[in-house]
Amino acid sequence: MSSVTEDLLFKLVFSDARSKDMLIHLLNSVIVGAKDNPIKAVQIRKTELTPEYVGGKEVRLDILAEASDGRLINVELQRQSRSYFIKRSLFHWAEVYSQQLQKGGNFAKLCQTVCINILEESLFKDDRFWHTYHMREDETNEILTDIEEIHFIEILKLKEYREDSPITWWVEFIRNPHSEAVNKIGEFEPVIKEAVKMFDIVKSDPATRELMRIMNDGACDYNSAICEAEMKGEAKGRTEGRTEGRMEGRTEGRMEGMREIAKNLLQNNVDVNIIASSSGLSISEIEALKTH
Repeated sequence: MSSVTEDLLFKLVFSDARSKDMLIHLLNSVIVGAKDNPIKAVQIRKTELTPEYVGGKEVRLDILAEASDGRLINVELQRQSRSYFIKRSLFHWAEVYSQQLQKGGNFAKLCQTVCINILEESLFKDDRFWHTYHMREDETNEILTDIEEIHFIEILKLKEYREDSPITWWVEFIRNPHSEAVNKIGEFEPVIKEAVKMFDIVKSDPATRELMRIMNDGACDYNSAICEAEMKGEAKGRTEGRTEGRMEGRTEGRMEGMREIAKNLLQNNVDVNIIASSSGLSISEIEALKTH
């Protein structure tokens, strides 16, 4: 089954210059208050947030968009809902929000910042597919400010789309752009039909397929390296009667995994600055890999 839940495909589909109308439609279908103040134009920002790792290997493939009125919206697709994901999402919201204020800046000019987390695995125990959070007063439930808005959309929980609910159209598209449901939605909503075309273009692009192969190879190399290094580290720790060996093994495995990913990207002529931002290695470390 074809799916947009592959995080690289998700980013390429919605961050393409030809996809702005689709992204705007998606954002307006999610953000609270968008009916009264719809987003009319967006600018995709280059994601320059701190690379996020699970054990040193997971690179964030999110979309950071700035609306014409200054609102910042971060959209991220997450395939696995780990126990720390809510804290992780709050940290990322704070990262995006704080980017607005330069040294000596004006707090009054800070704009609304929205994080939209699209999850393939379930995170919450209820059967609702969409949860929205703001900062509220405990007793009166009064919203302190709309400056913070965080969404969690669990795509597997949606039972069926509704013709009056655009967010359900996009959930169906993300689950399977070639499903019968999406075909029916495309009959009355042209933007969904265009999104399917864009998905097919991106997925069939040889450059996309090669990048996906590189990322998969890098992940396999990392997993293999860290497993081998941990085994060596654990053996060393047992022999010497202390836990340092295990920690050294993990560190060695993480760094070796990052170096293997960087080597693959270099071989495919990926810019060293991009490699540095996604691997955690320094420019000098990456340049040194060219000679090996």
